[in-house]
Amino acid sequence: SLPAGQAPLILEFWSHQTLEDRIGGCYDGALLEISTDDGISWSQVPDGQLLVGGYDGPISTSFNNPARGKQAWCGDPRDWTQTLVGLDGYAGQTVRLRFRLATDSSTGRVPDGFYLDDVRVQSCASPADEIFADGFD
Repeated sequence: SLPAGQAPLILEFWSHQTLEDRIGGCYDGALLEISTDDGISWSQVPDGQLLVGGYDGPISTSFNNPARGKQAWCGDPRDWTQTLVGLDGYAGQTVRLRFRLATDSSTGRVPDGFYLDDVRVQSCASPADEIFADGFD
C-alpha cells in the first residue's frame, strides 16, 4: 500500500534502453502500467504523471505491435536515464506496477532491451497543521 498523508509520492527508477525508434516515436518501446485491483486490470501511467524522463513518443501502428498507438520510451541506444513518476493520486491505495516491453513483427535492434536499476518509491511525511509547538494564547 502507498502511504496516505505523505506527499509527494514518487516512483524513481533508472533505465537504459536499446529500442528501435522512428521519427516522432517508436517501433519498439517500453511503458509503465499500474493496477489498483490486484492485477486484474492494468492501465498505462499517463505521460502527465512522468515528472522527469517522460515517454519518447507513440508506438507505430504498423507491424503488429501489441502496444500500437501507446506512448512509450524508445531510443537506440540511450544511456542510463532517471525517471520520476508522481503517484500522489494513488495515496492510501494498494497498487501494482509493471514495466511492459512491446516489439513489432519487424527486425529490430540486437540486442533489444529495456533495463532497470535503483527502482524505489519514496515519500515525505506531511507537516502537521500546528504552527506553534506550545500553543498560542
